Amino acid sequence: MPRRKTLPDETAAKYRKRKFWFWAVLVLLLLISVVLFFLIPYLTKDKEQKLIRVGICGEVHIPAVYTMASGADLSMLVRRAYGLTPNADIRHVNMDRLLMNDTIYHIPGRGNAHAGADMQEALAAAMKINFKDIAANTTRESVDKEIRQINVLYVGFPAVYMIINYYPDFKRISITHIPHTTLFLNNDYRLIDIFFTIGIDPTVKLLENRLNQRIDYYLIQDRFSFIDLIDMLDGIDIEIDKPYAEAYDLTPGPGHIDGFHTWEYIRFLDMKRIKRTFTRGTGKDLIRIDNFKAPPSEWQLAYEMRQHRQQVVMTSLRKAYALINPARQAEILTRITKTFETNIKPDLMLDLYRDVLSTPNFSYGTLPGYYQNEGDKLYFYPDLPSFTALRNQEIRTYLVKPTTRNQATY
Repeated sequence: MPRRKTLPDETAAKYRKRKFWFWAVLVLLLLISVVLFFLIPYLTKDKEQKLIRVGICGEVHIPAVYTMASGADLSMLVRRAYGLTPNADIRHVNMDRLLMNDTIYHIPGRGNAHAGADMQEALAAAMKINFKDIAANTTRESVDKEIRQINVLYVGFPAVYMIINYYPDFKRISITHIPHTTLFLNNDYRLIDIFFTIGIDPTVKLLENRLNQRIDYYLIQDRFSFIDLIDMLDGIDIEIDKPYAEAYDLTPGPGHIDGFHTWEYIRFLDMKRIKRTFTRGTGKDLIRIDNFKAPPSEWQLAYEMRQHRQQVVMTSLRKAYALINPARQAEILTRITKTFETNIKPDLMLDLYRDVLSTPNFSYGTLPGYYQNEGDKLYFYPDLPSFTALRNQEIRTYLVKPTTRNQATY
């Protein structure tokens, strides 16, 4: 059969079709190239912005320039620099201010040549041990066999300090908030000064001695791990007050907030209620750019407001955890244990946090004592005998007299 000849119109149609697809593919490739040209640097820039370079000088052990995660605060940088020297004066330093890239932070000093010796002498006197042995293991008194008790020091950077008393047999949790301005020594070094100067282990031993109770473990949580915890729970429900809502462009009343807004809610200060004067630093003293001075009475109000917000968040956090199905709870607990700095073994950590978040027998209070200002500084003086009496009274409420032996006495 003779081959059909291709007509001119058919040839032209095929040519136009091939030409169309050629230009369509070419344009598509050009568009992809343009998008990648602009997008790749943008993504790379975002990745680089997750890390910042900041310097610290003054009264820290290792002044230097450090690489930090974006969103870190000054307290995390201080700890990265191996803590404060005994001469450091952070009583007017905003330790929870967020770090800015390419910035140098200066920690001022007390101007006391004997500050280190004074702190060591005060610590040794408070703990009645040689300062050189401060980090060594000490013999603890045996625990009464009538009741099991696990005590944990919780540190939330930079200024949250709590003693968590966990009673496994009774499924009870008792939390005592310790103001960061508390004076445990016979000088003006506060709890926050002590922690950032001598570290966690000596701080634990000091509190054991002063509070007259053993502390088995410590648990340290920074800004990042706290935000991650709240986000793992998909946020919490709280009553958003008007001042906080106005500051963060939220709607007052019942609301749902994520980890970032929860962190900010705790540390938020209602400036309209606090009388203050702003000060600006010079030279490298950049920590004072966003600082302000306020009378001690106003600081006391600010601390009490923050303490109330801590309780609100803790209650809401436990409610959020209770609403999650058991499988998800276990997953969250496993992830939580990897976000803290702690000496608690993973299995015990799971049990502890499970009870903290879920047990109905839960109490929250503050170390008995009173605030007092000295000049322009505010300190908290603890009433340690009252603390011991209240703790023992609470323990007695847990006990049920056995039928075969005498009642335990505290």
